[in-house]
Amino acid sequence: MKYKPVKVGVIGCGMISDIYLENLKNKFYITELIGCSDIVEEKAQRQAEKYGIRKMTNHEILNDPEIELIVNLTYASAHYEVNREILNAGKHCYCEKMMCITMDEAQELNRIRKEKNLMFASAPDTFLGAGMQTARYIIDIGLIGEPIQAQATLTRGYHMIKSDDDDAARKYSVMYEGGGIPYDMGGYYLHELFNIFGPVESVCGYAKTRNAERPYLNPRNSKFDDLFTVNTPNTFSAVMQFKNGVFGSMNISSEYDTGRNEFKIYGTRGILSIGDPNLFGDSIILEKNDMSTQIPLYFPYKTNSRGIGAADMAWALRTGRPPRISFEMGYHALEIINAILACTDDKKVKLLSTDFERPIPLAADIYSGGAEERSLFIYN
Repeated sequence: MKYKPVKVGVIGCGMISDIYLENLKNKFYITELIGCSDIVEEKAQRQAEKYGIRKMTNHEILNDPEIELIVNLTYASAHYEVNREILNAGKHCYCEKMMCITMDEAQELNRIRKEKNLMFASAPDTFLGAGMQTARYIIDIGLIGEPIQAQATLTRGYHMIKSDDDDAARKYSVMYEGGGIPYDMGGYYLHELFNIFGPVESVCGYAKTRNAERPYLNPRNSKFDDLFTVNTPNTFSAVMQFKNGVFGSMNISSEYDTGRNEFKIYGTRGILSIGDPNLFGDSIILEKNDMSTQIPLYFPYKTNSRGIGAADMAWALRTGRPPRISFEMGYHALEIINAILACTDDKKVKLLSTDFERPIPLAADIYSGGAEERSLFIYN
């Protein structure tokens, strides 16, 4: 083969790992999945057997000379520590969700990846899917005229601590800083806005932790009905001004569950509903002149293609181009989340210091099956 696949290891075998392991193993040619690890060894063993890969320790993955790229699927409060270990081991890194929690942590990760000349990016990669790429294309060609405003709203119930194992070992819960919905889902909306409009210039808003003291809900948990403390914001409202002049608002809460989200771009000639950025192929609806039309998805990757960001990074490694998901995008998203928290305290608008280049879109040619991956190979 002209291009040798990049050997990949995965750290973290929780709920999201199935789709990553499936796609990195079977969907993408450019990734060769070697092994997986988890703090709960039984989970790593189960996933290794399921996907026919090696059950490894973190140490083994970090020190395997053949593994070039490591995908970090651990819980939010562990992201900084694990990402730092990956970079210090000289491995390229792709991290699910936010790369870390604080800007100081992000600056340290930035220092290490520059010093070692490594690629490092964080999720989401859903904006590389058919739905969000189509939305960008429609706006770029002017079907809604000049974009004026973007509005995003997400409300969903949030899982509490499920079992003693979750409480004691995994720490993936609202009990831990960074475990709340702004960090978990905020990046999905921000990255799609970045994909369409580029970087944000300034931001203001509010965040709060509603009902911080609440009971364990699962009667199977040994602490059932005891109280615990929510240690992360669970309701978040922001207003952003993009550098291109567009205004955007984002409202996210895990305190009531409508089972719905709204994500719309308002232009001088129409409105575009761009679906759920947590999905790869949600419906795109164009509203013009009192008519509503569902737009066909022009791009590949309509089904759940998590791992596409790591695959794109692997193609970048083999072809010598930049990855479409840059470190700078994730850095910018984290600064926005932290700026909103700071606004809550001092009630002042925040000018952002981070920046990034708007990512190159996927090729719009119609590919199907295994040929979909050519859309990642093409970069222009």
